[in-house]
Amino acid sequence: MVSKEMHFTRAAEKLGISQPTLSHQIKMLEQEIGHALFNRIGKRIELTKVGEIVRQEALTIQRSVQSISTQINAFSNMECGELKIAVLPGEITDLVSTLCVKFTQLYPNIKVVVQTTDQVETAVLENQADFGIGFTLEQTNMLQATKLYDDEFYLISNQRSEGAGALSFSNVLDKPLILFPPIHQCRKILEKTSQTFGRQLEPIVETSSVESILKLVRSGVGNSIVSRTLYEFYDTENLYLQPIENPTLERTVYLVMKKNCFVDYAARKFIQILVEEIEKLRFHTEKTAIASLQKSL
Repeated sequence: MVSKEMHFTRAAEKLGISQPTLSHQIKMLEQEIGHALFNRIGKRIELTKVGEIVRQEALTIQRSVQSISTQINAFSNMECGELKIAVLPGEITDLVSTLCVKFTQLYPNIKVVVQTTDQVETAVLENQADFGIGFTLEQTNMLQATKLYDDEFYLISNQRSEGAGALSFSNVLDKPLILFPPIHQCRKILEKTSQTFGRQLEPIVETSSVESILKLVRSGVGNSIVSRTLYEFYDTENLYLQPIENPTLERTVYLVMKKNCFVDYAARKFIQILVEEIEKLRFHTEKTAIASLQKSL
């Protein structure tokens, strides 16, 4: 202000402080720098060469502070930024990708990166993702896991079953099945369950393509066992869902975040959209867990 007004009294008035206080602050700054900032010529003052250097750098600092404030406001108002989500391969990726459509419509300036990985927890711990969604959880005191919902498995076919009641798992094994390969999470659950019956899964077709499975089932080649998440987020028109019992097959879907870390605005908004979708589709959720998650957001 002094360099702008070139007058201590006017500068002090603009700053709302006394002239002696301002003069003292300038003197302290000169002592710290080790050079005079102003030449005092009678009642006039002018910047020294060192004073001009300090003035230019001070203006740069002022612009940087203003830029920080502007960027934080833009970030807070969802006008810029990046959201990174780690998800397991398969239908959870499709769930997140589907929700990305709604999210980007609401917040077009936020870049969304969906990382498909078998190491969801690692991605979150190493800050490669703002949060992750997966089925299993390795216990660690650095992560906070929230149970989102229980994902049940159903038999799908191209014909409505008479009675449309639940089918026992042993009866499911007698049907011609079109399944994912053994490395798929869904297949691993089926393999483990079939072993309890002392039986081996013998699908007539194996494929890692969801679209191929649905096409084959739709054409009547056989039946398949899929999660409800897959059924909800793919085109399953003209396919019929039948519950499986004895035992009921399910897995738990978790939301994983780092403990005691700030959850930025983009992540909060996406998680809110995710929870709304889960509740709208009436998945089996734990109300207390969902309520706690919503409160924390």
